[in-house]
Amino acid sequence: MNWLYYLAEANLYVGVFYLAYYLFLRNETYYQLSRVYLIGSCVVAFALPVLQLGVLKPVEIVQPATVAQPLQIMADLPQLPVVISAPVVMEPTMTADDYLWYIYLVGVAVLSIALMIKLNALNKLMRNAKSTQQTGYKLVQLPQSDTAFSFFNYLFIGNNAHGAHTIMRHELVHIRQKHSVDIMFLEFLKIINWFNPFIYLIQNSLKTVHEYIADEQTAAHETNPLSYATFLLNNAYGTGGPRSPIRFLITTYLNEESLC
Repeated sequence: MNWLYYLAEANLYVGVFYLAYYLFLRNETYYQLSRVYLIGSCVVAFALPVLQLGVLKPVEIVQPATVAQPLQIMADLPQLPVVISAPVVMEPTMTADDYLWYIYLVGVAVLSIALMIKLNALNKLMRNAKSTQQTGYKLVQLPQSDTAFSFFNYLFIGNNAHGAHTIMRHELVHIRQKHSVDIMFLEFLKIINWFNPFIYLIQNSLKTVHEYIADEQTAAHETNPLSYATFLLNNAYGTGGPRSPIRFLITTYLNEESLC
C-alpha cells in the first residue's frame, strides 16, 4: 500500500472517530473512558488500513492479456532490415505524488526538529535545576518562577508558586496516571500527521481530559472545596497553577535564565 494513500485513509478514520467523540463523549464526566477512547481511536484508525478495509485504496488497472499470433503468420511477414539506433535518454519527471511526498517530508522534518529542541531544553532543565528524590518521583525546584508541571516522574514547581501543596497533589495525579505517555504519543502522532487538524483537536481534548482527571482526584483529597475551587479559578485565568511541559517551554521561549 502506498504510504500517502495509507495516511489519507488513516486520517479519514481519525476525523470520523473524533467527530464521534465531539458529539457523544465531550460533555460526559467519564473522563477515564474519554481518555481511553481518544488514545484507542488513534490506534484503531491506523490499524484499519492495514486490515485492507479502506475506501481509499488505489485501484489497480489490469492490462488485458494479448493473444499470441500464430507462428505461420510471423514466418510469412517480409524480413525488414534491422536498424540500430542510439538509446533515447528520458529526462526524469516529477509527478504530483512526488511533490506531495516532498512537502510531507518537509513538514515531518520541521515538527521533528521542534520537538527535539523542546526535549533538549527540558533535559537541560532537569540537569541544571535543583532536584530531590521523593517517593515515586523527583522534585525539581524552579527558581524565581510561579509555574508548575510534570513530565513522566519529574515534578517541576517554582519557588514562587501559590498553593504549592495543592499543585503538587494535582501534578502527582498526572505522574501516577502516566499522562506524559499520552502526551508523547500524540506528539509523535502529530509529527506523522501534521497536516490533519483533527490531530491537534485530539491533542487539546486529551490535555483537557488529563486536567479533569487530575482535578477530580485532587478535589477528593481536599478538606476545603472552596479553597480548591479558588485554586481552579486562578489556574483558569493563568494567575498560577500547573502547566504542561510543552506549554511551559513555549511561554518561556527557551529562556536560558530559566534553564540555569
